Amino acid sequence: MAELLLDNIYRIEIPLPKSPLKTLNSYFIKNPNGRSLLIDTGFNRKECKDAILNALEELQVDMDRTDLFITHLHSDHCGLVSTLAKPGTKIYCGKIDSEIINDNMTDEYWEYLDEIFIGYGFPRAATGRNTDIHPGRRYSNEHHIDFTIVNHGDVIEVGKYNLKCIMTPGHTPSHMCLYDEKEKILFSGDHILGDITPNICYGLKLEDPLKSYFDSLKLIRDLDIKHIFTAHREKVNDPYKRIAELLKHHEIRLAEVMNIIKGKTLNAYQVAEHMTWDIEYDVWENFPAQQKWFAVGEAIAHLQYLLGIGKVKKEMINGIYHYTDISQS
Repeated sequence: MAELLLDNIYRIEIPLPKSPLKTLNSYFIKNPNGRSLLIDTGFNRKECKDAILNALEELQVDMDRTDLFITHLHSDHCGLVSTLAKPGTKIYCGKIDSEIINDNMTDEYWEYLDEIFIGYGFPRAATGRNTDIHPGRRYSNEHHIDFTIVNHGDVIEVGKYNLKCIMTPGHTPSHMCLYDEKEKILFSGDHILGDITPNICYGLKLEDPLKSYFDSLKLIRDLDIKHIFTAHREKVNDPYKRIAELLKHHEIRLAEVMNIIKGKTLNAYQVAEHMTWDIEYDVWENFPAQQKWFAVGEAIAHLQYLLGIGKVKKEMINGIYHYTDISQS
């Protein structure tokens, strides 16, 4: 089902089965006299494919005259690229994220990522790899993609809209938003969400993702925005209030991590176990492995930020990175 938001801008809600995100908001910008644009796609799974194809049929979209814009590397945003793209389709994406999307199809990538998290205290899987349960591995794109790389400041024209690419690293290394200065529209991807906070997770290519996220939020805060279209869940009515809430959320999170590590030496898995999580499971042992993975990634991101501002030190102990509180030293 497609919803008309503004002149020639439609929202397509795509189900994300068994994901706490519940749905993805894909956006279609129609250009009656040229190439249209589809922003993000959903997982590479039947439920997502059926939903987006039905909506595109309803809108009478000609995919031979439609390009794709991928805000970032996560498979709920790019999993159906190969399914939707036609021979002449341009597939826009930031450089680092585009490289990781293609790497996602290799066993080497997931083995490497698994070893990184094990190095921060995540228990080694009894069989296989921890990343075997990762949605990025299970529902990713199936074929190598020849991306059209976009950089900060590039402009994509779609009908009356002039969409400026805004590089907003943090959630991923080269996450991209689209901004129309005249119409004051921002397509925010996962950079800004309404009733949930974007997961700032340690991964590849960003040593201090939380600092990058803070800088990117402040960059968006300086834009004149009237309409903000997010990738998940509820609409954001006041982007500036929401940015302030997100900054405050992470300030509280950092204080929580400092309280957990106070006077101790802990690895990220141990820190994550004692952090507060908005999840239906009350006991860490009962968390699904996938949720533990993202929790540990977020714990690492906050610890790395504290390392950068001199509140903790980081050292390898028995093959695992540990952090020590040095704030009182």
